[in-house]
Amino acid sequence: MSQVKLQKIGNSFGFRVSKSDLELAGFDESFDYELIAEKGVIVLVKRRPHNSKWVFKNTALTQEDKAWLESKLESGDK
Repeated sequence: MSQVKLQKIGNSFGFRVSKSDLELAGFDESFDYELIAEKGVIVLVKRRPHNSKWVFKNTALTQEDKAWLESKLESGDK
């Protein structure tokens, strides 16, 4: 376990982490990371690639799509 200090970096704050610690954790500059913060704890995790099979085409909405989007939905509760 390494000991680090919180440091002011420009208008932000940050921790300096040694290269060996980053390599041990499998971190490098080619990935994006997600920061999860809770009281007294900060966790950094590698962002997973998006696996969606949805494909969105750059096409205009049909009249049916527009009508559906503009309609008022009913809850079914009476």
